[in-house]
This record gives sequence, structure tokens and C-alpha cells, in this order.
Amino acid sequence: MLIGDSVIYDGRTYVVVGFTPASVTPAEVQLRPRDGGATFWLERRLIVPAIAPERAALRVRRERPPRDDA
Repeated sequence: MLIGDSVIYDGRTYVVVGFTPASVTPAEVQLRPRDGGATFWLERRLIVPAIAPERAALRVRRERPPRDDA
């Protein structure tokens, strides 16, 4: 999990904006709602990463002009 990742908590999607230091227990993550609003801290064990591909590939598709079969 990295800053900027999307996660799910209580059925809603949030953006990760911060972490407690590694030496702090319990580990907490600072979240912000995707549509904006106040941030809040939550224990990391309560958060589920949003399911998304790690990478996405795009393919450029060019339209070919019609062939002249004369």
C-alpha cells in the first residue's frame, strides 16, 4: 500500500494520504474520501486494498481508410 492508492473501508473507497511511522503500533493509515472531505486515521488491519490491476496496457487503434477494390 502506497500514498495515493485506493482502498476500501466500510464499503466505500478512500485514498491513502499518510501512514504512522513503522515503529508505532498499532499501524494506522490516514485516509481521505475519493470525493473530497476530511481525512481520518484508521488501523491498517481494517482496510482492504481496492482490487485493480497493477498495470494497465493501452493499445492505439488506428482506423484504416477504406480500400479501393477497383
